[in-house]
Amino acid sequence: MAATDSAATLLCVIPPTLGMIWALKEFVWLRSIKLTGPNGKGLQEPLGGVSAGEVDKILKSMEEISSFIAVGATAFLNKEYQYMVVYMIGFSCILFPLVGAPTCLAFNVGCITSCACGYIGMEVA
Repeated sequence: MAATDSAATLLCVIPPTLGMIWALKEFVWLRSIKLTGPNGKGLQEPLGGVSAGEVDKILKSMEEISSFIAVGATAFLNKEYQYMVVYMIGFSCILFPLVGAPTCLAFNVGCITSCACGYIGMEVA
């Protein structure tokens, strides 16, 4: 029994540790990237040879498109969460008699955490 407990502990500790090491490596690599224009000089003129007045129009258009995307993303998440609640309730009704309350609670906490991560990810994007 002790060998099984040790293996379970290792399986719970090693993958997250490797994940954190990988994330740290990626963080360091991304921080090393310098954001400059061509030949390190920065942007000397607007891209595509557009005038300053056209740049303002383009930026306003980009903001408008961005707001449309945000509204669509929020609508998508709301609809997805409606389906998720139905799934959570249905699967919990099946799960509870088979494995008990603690596992059912863990399932629901995982679902809620997944929803929160999806919301945060959509807001950040």
